[in-house]
Amino acid sequence: MTEKVSKSESSIILPNLRTEKILSLVLEELESTKGIARDQPFSWSLTHAISCSQISKILAASRGLDIEIAAITGAIHDLAIIRTGKFENHGPLGAPMVIEFLHGYNSNFGKEFGIVSQEEVDVIAQATQNHTYKTDFTDNEFDELIKDADSLDRFLHGKKTFDFYFTRSEKALKDIGLKIKDIL
Repeated sequence: MTEKVSKSESSIILPNLRTEKILSLVLEELESTKGIARDQPFSWSLTHAISCSQISKILAASRGLDIEIAAITGAIHDLAIIRTGKFENHGPLGAPMVIEFLHGYNSNFGKEFGIVSQEEVDVIAQATQNHTYKTDFTDNEFDELIKDADSLDRFLHGKKTFDFYFTRSEKALKDIGLKIKDIL
């Protein structure tokens, strides 16, 4: 971690250069599609991209996973919804969009903010593709992380929470030492 210290206070700044730039690009894409018909409100897509990125960081830290890759995945896992406005099949449709998006990021901003390696692109794209399959539990840590972060974010924002979202929300909270009753 990079530390920044002043005379009056100490603070630690997380190295989030890639995450911050990618999140800003996601928000630019969302803004550019503001006029399209959406299955979900524009405000939800905006809020969800930001908060899911942050929840993903916390869950990654609790699970010993790469925090920045988790944050990037949380930010762009719904890229298909952002671009098309449609919820149906957005995970599988979003995976190739994520690959294209990250390659574009690398070409335009990678030198300045840091390249997303092909291995990282593959992890993010796979998690994006599989995050819609909430009832499927796998051994893939990033697939599970984004399913759990996505579910917990919905729950925390008061969205309708089906059994499988609730189960994942409970699992995610347990990983950070909380229970559902602690936040109700």
